[in-house]
Order: sequence, then structure tokens, then C-alpha cells
Amino acid sequence: MRVRPARGEVRQTARKEPENRPVSIPGPIRGWVASGSLAAPEPGGAEVLENFFPTATSAILRRGSARYATLGDGDLPVTALFSYRNGNQEELFGATEDAVYNITTITSAFNYLLATETGDTLVTDTGDNFGELSTFGLDVLSGQTGGDWVVVQFATSGGVFLRGVNGEDTPFVYDGTTWDTAPAITGAVPEDLNYVWVYKSRLFFVEKNSLNAWYLPVDSIGGAASKFPLGGVFNLGGKLLFGSSWSLGDGAQGGLSEQCIFVSTEGEVAVYQGADPGSATDWSLVGVYRIGKPLGKHAFIRAGGDIVISTDIGKVPLSQAIQRDYAALSPSAVSAPIETAWNETVELRSGSPWVSKVWPDKQMMAVALPTVDGTAPEWFVANTRTGAWGKFTGWNATCLEVFKGRLFFGSTDGRVVEAMVTGQDEGLPFTGVYVPMFTDLGAAGYKATGMCRAVIKARYPVRERLSIQEDYEVNLPPNPDATPVSDESVWGSAVWGSSTWGTAQKASVYQNWRTVTGGGHALAPAVQITSGEITPLDVEVVRTDLTFKIGDFTV
Repeated sequence: MRVRPARGEVRQTARKEPENRPVSIPGPIRGWVASGSLAAPEPGGAEVLENFFPTATSAILRRGSARYATLGDGDLPVTALFSYRNGNQEELFGATEDAVYNITTITSAFNYLLATETGDTLVTDTGDNFGELSTFGLDVLSGQTGGDWVVVQFATSGGVFLRGVNGEDTPFVYDGTTWDTAPAITGAVPEDLNYVWVYKSRLFFVEKNSLNAWYLPVDSIGGAASKFPLGGVFNLGGKLLFGSSWSLGDGAQGGLSEQCIFVSTEGEVAVYQGADPGSATDWSLVGVYRIGKPLGKHAFIRAGGDIVISTDIGKVPLSQAIQRDYAALSPSAVSAPIETAWNETVELRSGSPWVSKVWPDKQMMAVALPTVDGTAPEWFVANTRTGAWGKFTGWNATCLEVFKGRLFFGSTDGRVVEAMVTGQDEGLPFTGVYVPMFTDLGAAGYKATGMCRAVIKARYPVRERLSIQEDYEVNLPPNPDATPVSDESVWGSAVWGSSTWGTAQKASVYQNWRTVTGGGHALAPAVQITSGEITPLDVEVVRTDLTFKIGDFTV
């Protein structure tokens, strides 16, 4: 028999506990995002994407680095890396301020010197060291005083040559066999030329600390140079920094029109068309445009026919600069997704030159940042196909070069290092960090998490560390220990040079739920993975899942 409560009597009911709600956060295919709304972010972005490279389907943990060569005694910075390619002949060269070395084939990456227990090196009666030098006997130029070489490959009817200038030493010529300074450049002071490029079968040069350019006759690597003064063209003054050929779409003809550009340190670009600067009928000024102050003469890349320049307002395509007012360039910059981080980095590191390079085989653009005033070694990297950005840490690069599909960088202590090899950074572990954009999880109010998992693809189980970041503050726990790799694992089964990033061979999907507590109004599940074995992990983060409760929780 059902008993009704008496009038005025209140029925007691148990308080209903908040329900666990599941939510999935997609992987960071949009890459690192340091711009836009914090309160309403688009899916697929990352608050932090460190040592992960964004792909079209996920983000993959970068590989490590290994020393390839040590230039000279290893006591001078690597100032330049460049290559020569002519048919089947391919050679790689590295420079310090006093020498250039042929490092195409290296027998030892390290210098091995015998020393006493107190660290003093042992020498012969003539002062020679006991041991082995990585590049002993490989110097092709010595006795130099400046190492900031700018090198261009130039084909004439007489052969295929490298022509190098550095603003200090006599420019060199390499014909594939012999290094020389002939044929000489006359008219200009050759030692004052610090940049060289090719435009319509001519070599053009920049004269250091001036607004003067110089050019040679057609099909010549030496001879009488003619001055092309630009002091009356650049309204903001400064110095001429670099020049280049540039292909601009020609709407009327439906093709490309090649132009010659001159870029000043103050961020002005003079664009000329024609073939002969000495001719009034075959050379004319198209216009002068502002792009922001360039961050170095090696801080631009080619993207098809376009040129994209790292400047103090972003990485700006020249094609955009001629269409938009200078004040409106930032939103159209390639670096727009990381605009805030870019601007902050410029404030800290704009006093030293930046370096940019495209690695076509891996669809990567790298911007190596200068390590100044105690700042940490960092690169900004972008997927050239998707435009998504990430950050690499731990690589202190002074110059970059792609050779035979491999990426090399020079460092401050004479090391030439190959990037994206092994699972260590020259024997040391490194950690990848992914924190998605903060989200309210589709529900207003305070949320408390219960369980979390990272859905990852890997060739073996990974020791990921998960944590909950709260209310737009990233406070990561200590990095996890390196994931062990069993002896049966064979490195090379998913080499980045022979397989597509984002599709690691023989990978399995791992998705382990863990109790990960945290609470706030906006949350982000963080993933940390440490690589420390010779075998690379090649881990891909596909998505993260978590469960949460919403209610009146104590904050």
C-alpha cells in the first residue's frame, strides 16, 4: 500500500551526483596557434606544440639530431653551409670564419685528441695534436677572415660555378674541381661585396654598408662590375641587405614575369623589371614597397615564384606587400597563426640574424632563431602544405642547408649536425609537449575531470604523461622518463626519408585511460612524451579524450 506524506511534510530525496561526460579533442592539425580568440578557439589548434610537427592528419614527434662533422679544431662557430650540384656531382661544404671545408664525405664526426688527466692536450715537438680531427685535410680555403659566405651556383657557357662573397675576403670561384679567386671582379672593391644572386644570366652583388648594388656582364663570373646606386630610391635610408629574382604573376599574359628585387635593412623593397640595368629602355622601376624590417639576409625563402621574408611584423610574402598597405600586412603574413609569439620573439631576438630554409622532401619550413641574451635554442617550423606551425627546441643553429634530401645545421662550436635522425639529440633525450587550445568543453561553469587518454599511433607502447591544464595557465609536471625501445625494434623501418610523415609504418593505435584530476572553467589535457633511445619513436598524437563532471564544485 502506497503511503502519502502528510500535509506540510517534505519528502527527502537523495542528491543526484553530476554525470560523467565524455569529450574528444581533435589532434593539432592546425598546429600551434598564438593568435585569435582564447574563449572561442577553432578545433585542431594547440596552445603548445613543442618538438611535434603538425601534419595533415595529426602531429608527429620530431626525430633527434646527430653530429655529422666538426669543423677544424671545433672552437669556432659554423658560419655557412652550402652545396654544389652538377649532374652526378654533389658536394657539401661548411665554413668557419677562417676556412672552408669539403664535408661531403666524413670518416669521423668528432675530434679525438689525447689529453692528460688534467685536460691538457698532448702535442708533438712541432705543436701538432695527437689524435684525429674530423675535417683534417678537408679544408679547401684557408686563411680567411670572414665566414659569413653567401654562395650562388651560376652556369655559363664555360661551365657550372659557385661564386661566394662574404664582405671581408676576396670572392671565391669553384668550378667543380678547383678553388680560385679568378676571374677577378674589377670596378667594385671585391672584398666589400657581401651578397650575390642571379637575375637574367647576370650576377648581382650588394656592397656592404651602403645602398649600392653591382652587376657583371651577362654570362660572366668576373670582369668589370657596374654600379647600380639605390640611395635615391629608398626613402627610409638604411643599407642594402640582399637581392633576388622574383616571379610575379602577370594577369594580362596569364604567366609569370621575372623581376629583380633589392631589399633594404629598413624594410623597403625596390622592384625592377628588364634585363639590362645600364639601359634606359630595358630597365625600369616597378615600385618601392614596405614589408617590415628583415631579420637577416638569410631570413627569406622561396615559395614557388614568390619570396617570403622574415620581418619584424611577421613572415611576409612579397606578393602580399605589393597589394596591401604596410599597416595591413600582419594578418596576411604566413606567420599569422603565431602572430603573438612571433612578435614577442622579435622583441627578444631581433638584434641577431635569423635563418630560414625550406626542406621540400619533408614539406617543412624552418626558421632558426638566434640564441642571444640567455634565450633557449629554438626553431619555428611550419608545414608548407597546410601552413600549420610548431616549435622545435634544443637545436642551436647558426646556418641551414638541405643536401641530398637531408637537413643539416651548423652550431656555435664548430659542429655540423644532421637533423631528424635517431631518437636522441646527440645522445641526450628530448621531450615533445602538446597542449590543445583551452576549451569550456561545451558547458559553462566549473568542470572537474576524472579520466583522460591520449589516442596515439606508434610502433611500440609509449610512456606518455597526461595532465590537466586549467584556466589558460600552462603548468606542466616534470617530463616523463624516456620510452624504452625493445632490442627487437629495428630502426629504419619507418625512415622519414622513405615514408610519408604522419603514416609511420607498422604503427598500432594506443589509447589507455588514466585517472587525471583537475578542474576549472576552461581546460586542456596536456601530453608529454620523452624520446631517449637511438631508435626514433615516430609517435603521432591523433586526439585526446577525457571525462568531466559539471556542477557547483569548490574552487
